[in-house]
Amino acid sequence: MKFYKKLPDMECIVGDTLPEFNISVDGETSLSGCTMQLILADSKAPETAVICKECTAISGGFKVILTSEDTTNLTGGTVYFMHFRLIKDGQSYRKLFGCLTAKTVPEGD
Repeated sequence: MKFYKKLPDMECIVGDTLPEFNISVDGETSLSGCTMQLILADSKAPETAVICKECTAISGGFKVILTSEDTTNLTGGTVYFMHFRLIKDGQSYRKLFGCLTAKTVPEGD
């Protein structure tokens, strides 16, 4: 299997909705029975997931959106490790690593 659209390092504002992630998979292996998750963990404690969100299966891959409800739980000024995990036949494959920095902005009057 080949995965496309590697993750660039990104920034987001706490409480913001991010654009949809579309993960395309190319290969001979069927995605039948596969699931995928988006996982975010604080870079200072990478063994603990802050967000673990199931992706939706689409033709040829998966998609997921981090909504404002998801990013509200992030801490401004923190760098998070972000990756996708493919699960097939009880095996877990971590794919598409990148970093997401959460920022806060001042509130208006």
